[in-house]
Amino acid sequence: MTTVEQRNYARKIECEEDGLYFSRYFFKQRTGGKMIVAPHHEVIQRTLDRVIDGEINRLIINVPPGYTKTELATINMMGRGIALNNRARFMHLSYSHNLALLNSSTARGVIKSSAYQSMWPMKLRDDADSKAMWWNEFGGGVYASSAAGQVTGFRAGHMEPGWQGALIIDDPVKPDDAFSEVVRDGVNNRFNETIKSRLAIETTPMIVIMQRIHYNDLSGYLLRGGSGEKWHHLNLPVIIDNTLPYEVLYPENTHAIPIDHGLDDGWLWPFKHNESHRVALFSHRRSAEAQYMQRPRRFNEEGALWNEAMIAAAHELQIELDRTRTVVAIDPQASNSDESDETGISVASAYGAGDKALFSVDADYSGKFSPAGWAKKAIFAYETHNADSIVIETNQGGDMAEDTLKNAGFKGRIIRVHANKGKFARAEPISALYEQGRVAHSGNLYTLENQMMEYVPTTAKKSPDRLDATVYALTALALPQALGMMIPKRLR
Repeated sequence: MTTVEQRNYARKIECEEDGLYFSRYFFKQRTGGKMIVAPHHEVIQRTLDRVIDGEINRLIINVPPGYTKTELATINMMGRGIALNNRARFMHLSYSHNLALLNSSTARGVIKSSAYQSMWPMKLRDDADSKAMWWNEFGGGVYASSAAGQVTGFRAGHMEPGWQGALIIDDPVKPDDAFSEVVRDGVNNRFNETIKSRLAIETTPMIVIMQRIHYNDLSGYLLRGGSGEKWHHLNLPVIIDNTLPYEVLYPENTHAIPIDHGLDDGWLWPFKHNESHRVALFSHRRSAEAQYMQRPRRFNEEGALWNEAMIAAAHELQIELDRTRTVVAIDPQASNSDESDETGISVASAYGAGDKALFSVDADYSGKFSPAGWAKKAIFAYETHNADSIVIETNQGGDMAEDTLKNAGFKGRIIRVHANKGKFARAEPISALYEQGRVAHSGNLYTLENQMMEYVPTTAKKSPDRLDATVYALTALALPQALGMMIPKRLR
């Protein structure tokens, strides 16, 4: 008959020898639930074990959002890493200071738990026991910050042989900042100028684990030689396709050492995403190819009306003129079902007058709504942004759209526009405003910007709802005569 001590010792050995067992055990201890393990978890853990064994010291893992990357490669990597060497030191960075602190605090909570202490007894020092920085009595611990925050005064690892900890960067840039060249380049430059120097010795491992968000994100920057080093690359798209070799799919990754994941063709984690999710997952091509397929494209396709430089310039434009008008534009959908498009609802403003006027896209409230739902959302946008009118595209039925707004309680001015020319003719003059540097973007417009850069008029198969609403809003502000594209009718 086994004793409690014998069971604890057996569990201790199992946790030390099997990282996935460690993760499963402490996940249940923390949450009370069972961790659902998939083959990709086993692949990630085997790769992390190669880091601990000293076989890999530069590692990039690209995996879709929500696939347990932080649980395995950050929280449990730190917790188990200190169990394997109680002097192991970690630096953990993420795009958000609060997120880095949460991950650090979770790892600290694992170490302070009675289950952990029963296997690896250690005390955390009272003078260094915060979310941002905590140490145990042996000199091991964690320093956590944002990728853009303070990282000096601390080094990951020790100047000693064997496993001594790591520098772990988990999602250094958030998706909302994907098209901010300033933010991306700031993180990439900071990696070489500051972050890379935070290693005790050059062989201290660095792990970058993230969803791909942009061709020039940190993963792309490093895999193409940004740091001058070779990086082992574990690439896990949402759908595995072993037809083409890595070198053919990613010829630009000149500094990659691809890791053979050994997974079968098909969905990476059918429990999370499977064939029933395909339409929703790939409804926005750019985010699907980047965040889920781990193959962000260079946009700027021939024939596209908006490119990355135009969107980046819109983020950087600062308007100091007085605001003269604000409108809400709606591209309403006649139906509300899983198959129907979204109703586009966009808010835009004008500043100044004449050829010197500037414009801004202030918010995107688009979504799948019932007619009463989009009307309420549009009225909310109208009141929130102190707009002077609501612009309605009436190809789907002008009287119905106007009545829907009035039935929802709207008593303000309505501008009805009928698009009597093609999408290209409507959008081209607005694209020209962007080329002239006269339109600013503010707030979270990520999905709208996806549609703008994806929109190639000669190949587009469906009307981009958010883009259409934005075009209507800016047309009402910048081109009230509509240049033959729309026939406006103002109703009071």
